[in-house]
Amino acid sequence: MRAVNREFSRMVSLPEYYAIQKRVFFNKARLLISLLCILPSSYVYCETFHAGSDTWAPFFMVSNDQFSGIGVDILTEIVQRTGDELDLQHLPNVRALSMFDNKEIDMIVIDSPLWNDQEKLKDVLFSDELMSVQEYIYFLKDEYIEVEIPEDLRGKVVNIFRGYSYPVFEEAFNKGIVEKDEVNNELSLIRILAAKRCTAIFMDSIAFEHNASRLGYDKSLFKRGMQLSDTELKIKIRREKASILPRINKAIAEMRRDGTVDLIIKKYTE
Repeated sequence: MRAVNREFSRMVSLPEYYAIQKRVFFNKARLLISLLCILPSSYVYCETFHAGSDTWAPFFMVSNDQFSGIGVDILTEIVQRTGDELDLQHLPNVRALSMFDNKEIDMIVIDSPLWNDQEKLKDVLFSDELMSVQEYIYFLKDEYIEVEIPEDLRGKVVNIFRGYSYPVFEEAFNKGIVEKDEVNNELSLIRILAAKRCTAIFMDSIAFEHNASRLGYDKSLFKRGMQLSDTELKIKIRREKASILPRINKAIAEMRRDGTVDLIIKKYTE
């Protein structure tokens, strides 16, 4: 190429040669700028998001080292739309929070400001709402009790997921008005209820629908009672990663608008 340029330079004057080279350079520069403008900004500034979560069916599940679930699918779709990449890790909840605080991961897949220490909220960011989840009291249909206040379950045993808290019932639990028994997974909650080893269970509606289907139970055997909570679910992000938030929120808005989030939820609850 250099030889061609030297031969070409003999055919024109030196000023003309440099003028031609200058035009070629600026034409290439304009072409590069045009291409950068055509590409979404996310493809120009793509990053790898390091995210972690504990098992929480159907939001984050692991089978044969493969991840699935509502949170996994939503976050995977987000990075496809932003042009970023995703590094997912399955971590026990305590370790996930520790790694988040120590800047070893960038985000928690599914979280809520309500579930966090309010003193630490100033140090983290949350995406826009992905979805909301409601927790209810579930009974066997034939043993349903109308509950308006905790005392309506006086002397009864209810089962909850270990580590979860229910402010409405906290005083009743502490005073022994209602007996609380904690279990380690959602499948056990439903099995215990079906076996009539407790009066009721506390569970969010999405987890109940998913796990009842996994167990093969006819959902008409159960009846949902008093609503215990209504919580917005979001992606928890380290404050140092604030620059990624606008494109994540843009993707979330698109996914909610075009129905993608609803389709993902439906995939795991029917």
